[in-house]
Amino acid sequence: MFIVISTSGDGVPPTDARAWYDSLARTTLKLFNLKFSVLALGDSNYPHFCRTGRIVDQRLEYLGASPIVQRSDVDMEDWSVISDWIEKVIAALATVAIETRIDYLSPRLPRNNDQHDRNRPFMAKMIVKRNLTKMTSADDKQTIHCEFNLEGSGLSFTAGDALGIYPQNNPTEVQYLLEVLHCTGEEVVDVPSWAYLPKAVGLTLLVALMKYYDLKHVKPELVQALQEGASDTIKKKIGMDLLRDGLSKKNAKLHKYLEEREVADVLLEMGGDSTLKIHKVLENLRGLQPRYYSISSSPVVDSNIACVTAAVVRYKTLGRQRTGVTTTFLEDRLSIEQTCPVFISQNPDFRLPSNKQLPIIMIGPGTGIAPFRAFIQERVHSNATGANLLYFGCRHEHKDFLYANELEAWAAQGHLILRTAFSRDQNYKVYVQDVLREDAQIIWSYLQAGACLYVCGDAKHMAHDVHRALIDICQLHMDQSEAVKYLTFLEENQRYQKDVWVT
Repeated sequence: MFIVISTSGDGVPPTDARAWYDSLARTTLKLFNLKFSVLALGDSNYPHFCRTGRIVDQRLEYLGASPIVQRSDVDMEDWSVISDWIEKVIAALATVAIETRIDYLSPRLPRNNDQHDRNRPFMAKMIVKRNLTKMTSADDKQTIHCEFNLEGSGLSFTAGDALGIYPQNNPTEVQYLLEVLHCTGEEVVDVPSWAYLPKAVGLTLLVALMKYYDLKHVKPELVQALQEGASDTIKKKIGMDLLRDGLSKKNAKLHKYLEEREVADVLLEMGGDSTLKIHKVLENLRGLQPRYYSISSSPVVDSNIACVTAAVVRYKTLGRQRTGVTTTFLEDRLSIEQTCPVFISQNPDFRLPSNKQLPIIMIGPGTGIAPFRAFIQERVHSNATGANLLYFGCRHEHKDFLYANELEAWAAQGHLILRTAFSRDQNYKVYVQDVLREDAQIIWSYLQAGACLYVCGDAKHMAHDVHRALIDICQLHMDQSEAVKYLTFLEENQRYQKDVWVT
């Protein structure tokens, strides 16, 4: 058995694999005759890198199975590691006797062709778009609120789920890339295998680059292809130097180079003299992936409306202005009454407690407020009696206090206990973790009363700092090792849930 499995969010299995993963955790079957290997996919920016694959690997060995190839952990799309694992698996297959059987396979249920999902997204109309922030200086960040009409889609969602949005690339950036490639955009190219339905027939290069290819994140394989096709000895030497330590993440020099550049940058620097054909360039580009936004509205308010809260990304590197693909698509290029492809991404690991009497603690600075707006709407609508305690943080109270009027109204009505941290409104920085420590006794009393704890936002810094603050709070009542175990206990019992991402 060969298993390829990713780790989602803060160390949990992907939604589609949850039933199988849970059954593996519960089973007492003895698997002494099973040979297996695991390819664990992850992102080292998250604290629980490849956690799901590692647990599956350990569990199978515990049940008596034997690894025929040792587990490989893949950091993002590190194809050198993936290819190495595949080669080892193919070699290992030649050493074992395999009896081909099909009676253990379960046929898939027939697909409803009207069902909308990631592969067949729904064209949803944007019906509302408004600014949530005030922009008075170059340092200020813009955040927008968008609403999509899902009526007639058959899509349903639960508070805590995300809306997947397929963006289109910036036409100006696409045109710049066409100039770099010395192409008109009218060239006919193959439809990529990952293209969402309905697929175009007779796809032009212009449309392909607009809808299906990632122009921001450069695959190491593109550098390799350009180096191999270069005739200029200087550029060939630059490529060889970058590739000296291979394509994997272990080659820090190569990946630092790629992090600072987009596809057009690399083609300009390394491919000016290249004879690389357009199909070869496309073969070495990443697919343009959907972006996921926590839905900031509850279906109990309106099941046909999904709201998202997005921070618009604009920055500068190597002397050129850069933009976030989806956020600027929503802000600059998608107008009210226009449509874009969307689908629902379920998040069963981020759910309100079924017991409406339990208190909840929500920690969500910046756009981390999104799912908590949905949570509060639902708790108010369902007359939940448990307290709703929210910790929100931003830079300035009068510039980026997202949904301030709604939150303050709920607080005035007694539906919400609102605690805020405005980091730059005083001479010293104040963050949500600082306010948590101030409220240590309140937090502890809520946890002792059975509260569920939620964190949403930046995984790399905020979630880590909040977790450290929670350990400190628990250490007022127990030693450090017990505090760590207590938070682990809360996680295992779905009382400490995280919806976090790396920015």
